[in-house]
Amino acid sequence: MRQHLRHHIIRFGLALLATIALPFSASQATSNTYDLDYYLPEGVQLDPSIPTPEEVLHYQVGEWHVRHDQIVRYMEVLSEHSDRIQFEIMGYSHERRPLILVKVTSADNKDRVEEMREQHVAITDPSADVDANEAPLVIYLGYSVHGDESSGANASLLTAYYLAAAQGPEIDEWLDNTVILIEPALNPDGLGRFAQWANQFKSQNLVSDRQNIELQQMWLRGRQNHYWFDLNRDWLLLQHPESRARIAAYQRWKPNVLTDHHEMGTDSTYFFQPGIPSRKNPLTPDENVELTEMIAEYHADILDEAHSLYYTEESFDDFYYGKGSSYPDVQGTIAILFEQGSSRGHLQESINGEISFPFTIRNQFLTSLSTIRGSVENRGRLNDFMQRFYRDGQDMARSAGFDGYMLRGDAGDPARMQELLSILNQHGIEVYAVDEDFSAHGNDYVAGRDFYVPARQRQFRLLEGAFSTRQDFPDNTFYDVSAWTLPKAFNIEFEQVSHNRRFRIADNQFDGQSDWQSNPLGETNVGYAFSWEHYFAPRLLNQLLQDGIHARLAHNDMTIATPDGEQNMPAGTVLVTRAYQTHDWSYVQAQLAKYSQASEIAIHTIARGLTPSTGMDVGSRSIDPARKPEVLLVVGDGVPVQEAGEAWYYLDRHVNLPVTKVETQRLERIDLNRYTHIIMVNGRYNFTDNLTTQLQSWVRNGGTLIGQKGGARWMSDNSLLGANFVEQSEFNEQFNAQGLSYADRNDYFAQQRVAGAIFATELDLSHPLAVGYTNARLPVFKDSTMAMIADSAPFIDVARYIDEPVLAGFVSQQNRDVIKNRASIVAHRVGRGRVVGFADNVNFRGYFWGTSKLMANAIFWSQYAQGTSAEDAEENVDEAEHSH
Repeated sequence: MRQHLRHHIIRFGLALLATIALPFSASQATSNTYDLDYYLPEGVQLDPSIPTPEEVLHYQVGEWHVRHDQIVRYMEVLSEHSDRIQFEIMGYSHERRPLILVKVTSADNKDRVEEMREQHVAITDPSADVDANEAPLVIYLGYSVHGDESSGANASLLTAYYLAAAQGPEIDEWLDNTVILIEPALNPDGLGRFAQWANQFKSQNLVSDRQNIELQQMWLRGRQNHYWFDLNRDWLLLQHPESRARIAAYQRWKPNVLTDHHEMGTDSTYFFQPGIPSRKNPLTPDENVELTEMIAEYHADILDEAHSLYYTEESFDDFYYGKGSSYPDVQGTIAILFEQGSSRGHLQESINGEISFPFTIRNQFLTSLSTIRGSVENRGRLNDFMQRFYRDGQDMARSAGFDGYMLRGDAGDPARMQELLSILNQHGIEVYAVDEDFSAHGNDYVAGRDFYVPARQRQFRLLEGAFSTRQDFPDNTFYDVSAWTLPKAFNIEFEQVSHNRRFRIADNQFDGQSDWQSNPLGETNVGYAFSWEHYFAPRLLNQLLQDGIHARLAHNDMTIATPDGEQNMPAGTVLVTRAYQTHDWSYVQAQLAKYSQASEIAIHTIARGLTPSTGMDVGSRSIDPARKPEVLLVVGDGVPVQEAGEAWYYLDRHVNLPVTKVETQRLERIDLNRYTHIIMVNGRYNFTDNLTTQLQSWVRNGGTLIGQKGGARWMSDNSLLGANFVEQSEFNEQFNAQGLSYADRNDYFAQQRVAGAIFATELDLSHPLAVGYTNARLPVFKDSTMAMIADSAPFIDVARYIDEPVLAGFVSQQNRDVIKNRASIVAHRVGRGRVVGFADNVNFRGYFWGTSKLMANAIFWSQYAQGTSAEDAEENVDEAEHSH
C-alpha cells in the first residue's frame, strides 16, 4: 500500500511541473466567486432538468454553510425531478429534525429497490444458496456525524446532484445493479448549531485569521448532538435517536461499503483509510484492510488529478466497534474514514496557505465519487467477501469452544436487562429467553429473568465484539477506548456456557417485548410503597415530587402488611402515604398509577401502618419526607462538554428531573441558595477565592455538592471532600524510562494511561448511597488514573476498587497496583450539608446504566450519609451527644 501511494505522490509532483490541462480547476477557491464547475469533473454531460443546488439554495455550494432544513429540501426537490432518486425519512433527531436517507439507483430499478435490497441481503445469510456475483451492490455514503465538520454535509449536495444529473456510460454502469444510500447529515442538530455560528460571522470579504470569532466556537460547539454527545461513539451503544435510525437502516441494507466523512486540524491535508495497521480489532479480517487499500487507489487517483495532498496509515485506529469507521467492519462492510483538514468557517489560514471551505467540500465530494467508482469496478470481490465473511463467522462460532452466553438478570430491576436486549435486537443479535427454571455450570437460571445468546448466529463477530473482556493487545495505544463490554455496562452478570440437556431455552427468538403485568392499586387507608431497586425508581419518585405529591424515604429495610400478606421491603423504599397530602387522594392514586405503569414499577398496597414484624412502622421517625431537588449543573469553560452532557442527559431523560445549567463564568453572580444540589463533573475549576468560600458556606448550610473526577478533586483540594486523590508522582514512580530508546516513547506513555477500561469495585451495600443495589460487585468505566485515599476517617468510602480490579481493557500492571483497593466513591457530612465524590464518570456515554443510578442516589439519598471527614469528626461527636 505504501509503495502504491508513494507512486501517486511522485506522480503528483510531476503533474505540478507539467503544463497540461487538468480535469479540475485550481486546488483552492479563496475568493467570493464560486462556480459549480470548480467541483464537477470536466466532460460530463448533465441533465438540465435536474435542479442544481444553487437553484434551490439560492447560493453556490460553499458560499455559505448549508443548514439542515436546506439539505432536506434539496433532497426532496431532487426526488421530485429525478427518477433515480428516492427520499426517505428514517426518524427524527432530539430537536425533531428529520433524519433522511436518499436512495439512488437507475431509473429502470426505481420500482425494484426493495427487491434489490432482498437480493443483496441474501448474501449475508450463511445458509442461503445464492450467487454473490449476481447480487446488487450497496454503497452507504455518510456525512458529518460531527456537526462542525460540515464539509461532508455540504459535499452530499454535490454527490446527490451528480448522481441525479450526470449522463454517460460510467454513471449508467454505476447505477445499473447498485443502490447508493446517502445520509447527508448524521448529526442534524449539531450541524444546525454550527451552520448558524459560521454564517452569522461571515464577512463579505472573507477573513482567514484564526483569531476571528467565526473560527473560534464557544464552549458548546457544533460537534455534539442536542445533549452534547459525540454521535460517532454511539453506533454500538444506541442511546440516541440519530443512531437508532441509522443502525436500523444499516441492518436493513447491509452495505458493501460505507463512508464516514470527517474533518481534522486545519494544518493537516487529507486522510483516508487504511489507518495504523497495528490498531485493527482482531475480529476484523485482514482482507478487510486489503479491500480498503484497493479502494484507496481510487481515492489517490482522483485526488492526484485535483492536486490535493493526502496520507494514509499514519493516524486513527479501527479498534472500538462503536464508531462509523469500525462498526461496519465487524459485519462484512468495508468502512472507510475520511478526514479533511478543516477550514472550520469559510476561510482559514494554515501552514499550507489559506484553506477555503469550497476546497474542503471538493475533496469530500471527489472521494465520494472515487468510493463509488472503486466499489462498482470491484463489485464481484466485495460481494464475495461479504458472503464469505458471514460463512467464515459460522466456522468461527463452531470452533469458539463454547455454545453461547447466559445473561443473568435482576428480578428487582428488569429495566437494565430490557435495555441491553433492545440494543442487541437492534443489531440483529439473536437472543432466547429462559422459559423454565434450571441449574447448570454452578448457576441457577430463572424463567422470565435470564436469557441465552447463542454463538452460532449470523452476527457472531459483532456479538464477540460487544461482549469482549479482552485485556491483552498487540498495540497498547488506543485512539478511543479499549473496552466497552455491553453486559458489564448494564451490570448484568454473564458467562460463556456449553449447551446441554438441562438447558430450558425457548424455541423462538425473544421479540424484545416486556412481560410486564400492571398491578392495580388497592384501596388503602395508609398508602403505597415501591422499591428503589428498579432502574427507573428515581424517575417515579421525581415525577411524584414534581407534581407536589408527598413521598417518604425509608433508608433501612422494613416489612409492610399488604392485602396479600407480609412484604419485605429492602433499604431504599419509597412510601406514598395518605397522610400529609395536599392533593385529593384520587389524584395521588391516578398519578402514581400512571407513572408506575409507564416505568413498569411494581407498587405495593399498605394495609396497616403497624408493621407485622420487628422493624420500622410506616410512621417511624426514621422515615423522612422526600424533598423536591433543585439541581444545578456547572457547565462552560473548563468543563468537558460531553461529560456535562452525559449528566444532563441522564437526569433529564432517565429521571425526568429539570436541571439548571450555569456556566463557570456566571456561577459567582447567581444566588446558590435556591439550589439543593450542585453537580461538578470532570473539569479544571479555577474558581475565585470568593466563589470557593460561597460554595463552602453553601455546603455547610445544607447543600449537597456532587463532584465527579476533576470536580471531586477540586472538592478535595478545597477542604470539602474528606479524601485525597492519589498523586500523579505515585504513578510516575512505577515507570522506569532508563535504557529506553526514542522508538519506545509511544509504548512508554501508553503504559501510563488508562485508555478506557472497565474496573470492578466493591460497593458497601449498607451505605445509603448504595440503596437499590443488590450485588456488591459493581463494574465501573475508568478512563483516568484518578483514585482516592479515604483512610483518615471511617464510614466515608462507599466503594473501592478490588484487589484485581480490571474486568476488561488494557491497564498496565503498574497502574493496577496503584489503583487497587483505593476508594472510588466517597460521601460524608460537612456541617449540615453533604459532599459526594466520584473518581469516575458514572454516566459514561449514556450507556453505563449499571452506575448511572448512583447519581440519582447522590441526589435523593445522600442526606442519610452520616460519616464525617477527620476534620469534622470532633464536631460530629459533639452533635451526637447533644442530640440525646
